[in-house]
Amino acid sequence: MNPLPTDEKLAKSAPRERDMDTHMLFGCSGFVLSSFVSYGLAVWPFFVWMDAHVLASLALAMAAGLPAAYVFGAIVSRKFGIAGAAGFIGGMVSTSIFLYLRFEQVFLEADAQRIPPPDYPTWFQWFLPMLGLSFAILLAATIVVFAPGKADRPN
Repeated sequence: MNPLPTDEKLAKSAPRERDMDTHMLFGCSGFVLSSFVSYGLAVWPFFVWMDAHVLASLALAMAAGLPAAYVFGAIVSRKFGIAGAAGFIGGMVSTSIFLYLRFEQVFLEADAQRIPPPDYPTWFQWFLPMLGLSFAILLAATIVVFAPGKADRPN
């Protein structure tokens, strides 16, 4: 279709605004991506260092995975706003459940005398996953609430 002779000539076209479907797709993609990646970053070391009953191995696995997941969570909380922060927290909830079940497995195997007793007390089983999750929630909430700019609106 040709333009009408009465149409106004513009020097540049008007900026295109995103529709609601694009915003929803962007937010949902950010949520899912941040959830899976934060879980993967936090959990992979536990498949590399399998001796979770040894405190040094446990500390190494946590030091290799959790800081990377927290840095990633800070980035996606800033970039995707609430959707990224919620996805990061969802991934960290999954990570906390994984850690709790891993500790449960270690203590059950120690009770069955398949492995030596763990180098750490039994309260680590619930305390470390809750500490990691609490820090993730605090980090994401701080970035979404106090970050300058438009953290709630994707670019």
